[in-house]
Amino acid sequence: MSSAGKAVGEMHNQMVSQPSFDQAKVAAIKEAIANGSYSVDPEKLADNMIKFEKELGM
Repeated sequence: MSSAGKAVGEMHNQMVSQPSFDQAKVAAIKEAIANGSYSVDPEKLADNMIKFEKELGM
């Protein structure tokens, strides 16, 4: 196997060994929701939803 192939394999192994989300951030948000301190900015949420839809080409 070439050195480039080995490097790609190593990167793949590193990626699959990492969680696909930030567990600490999820825990902090869960805690904020549970204690009632989590708030959502409706304008920011709407803007992000529109941006996401545009990126999908819809």
